Amino acid sequence: METVVDFISSQNPLMLLLFALSVICLAVVLDRALFWATSALRYRPIPPDIYDSTDSKRKVVIARLRLKRHKHYTKEILLTCLQPSVTKEQIAQTVSEQTDTMSSRLGMLDLIAKIAPLVGILGTVIGMAVSFGGIAAIVTASPAAISNGISIALRTTAYGLIISIAASIASVAFSKCIRRAVLKMGRIICETQPNHRTNNL
Repeated sequence: METVVDFISSQNPLMLLLFALSVICLAVVLDRALFWATSALRYRPIPPDIYDSTDSKRKVVIARLRLKRHKHYTKEILLTCLQPSVTKEQIAQTVSEQTDTMSSRLGMLDLIAKIAPLVGILGTVIGMAVSFGGIAAIVTASPAAISNGISIALRTTAYGLIISIAASIASVAFSKCIRRAVLKMGRIICETQPNHRTNNL
């Protein structure tokens, strides 16, 4: 029994792959969580005079925004919208750039959520084959040896599902943060671009 168990534990390389996927998933989650936490700390309410139509006040606001060292998506979209003769294409490009920054590495989470269960199932199939092959070589294989070997083989599926669930939850949570940020940028655009707001109504 111990020979079969040890063989499955040591010879199933997909357990190492699942471990690597879990480390990557954790790293991406920590990176995105730090990004949104930092973004929340750097956020400052927009001053009321930001929407003033006079050029002098807008220049003062733009100068203040440029003095800020920390980047924030509200700051970037404001700087774009307050520029004289700004076009819709320039605004759309800024929104696209900020959205790309916010959604960075989320594709990796989605990929991990999809392939982790498949890797787990493949590991189970390989583990079962190795288990039954090892048991077949033992003349007096007890039911305990068979059940223990199968339980070890099923661990890869369990690990794969756990990783997939964690990656899926994180991806949904970060996607909601992105949608809220996009809505906030949309409100800023509507307030700073009256013509754009009128055209959309």
